[in-house]
Amino acid sequence: MFNFSKDNVENTTDRLAKKSDQAIEQIAAQVKSTANELLDAVNDTADTTQDKAKDLIQTLKSNIDRLTNEENAAAIASDLSSKAGRVKEQVQREVSDTYHSIKDKTVDTVQEHPLGTVLVAAGVGLLIGYLLGTKRGE
Repeated sequence: MFNFSKDNVENTTDRLAKKSDQAIEQIAAQVKSTANELLDAVNDTADTTQDKAKDLIQTLKSNIDRLTNEENAAAIASDLSSKAGRVKEQVQREVSDTYHSIKDKTVDTVQEHPLGTVLVAAGVGLLIGYLLGTKRGE
C-alpha cells in the first residue's frame, strides 16, 4: 500500500514542492490582481472626488464673484437707500402728527382755560426770572 522507497519519496516530495510553488504563484498572482484592482478603485475615487472638489470650488468662486459684483453692490446700496428714504418719511409723518396733536391739545387747553393758562405762564416766567436773578446777584 505505501511505497517508501527513496525514489518514490523524492518524486512525491518534488511533486508536492512543485504544487506548493504553483499554489504560491497563484496566490501571489491573485493578491497582485486584487491589489491592482483596489489601487484602480482608489485612483478612480480620488479622481472623482478631486473633480467634485474642483466643481465645488468653482461654484463657490462664482457665487462670491456674483455677490461682490459692483452692479450687485450698487443694487443693494440702492435698495438700502430706498428703504432708508421710506423710514425717513415715516418718521417725519410721525413727528408731524405728534406735533399737530400736541399743538391742537395746547390750543384747546388755552381756549378752555385762558385765565389759568395766563396765570401758569406768569408763574413760570416769575420762577425763571427769580432763578436767573438769584444767580446774577451772587
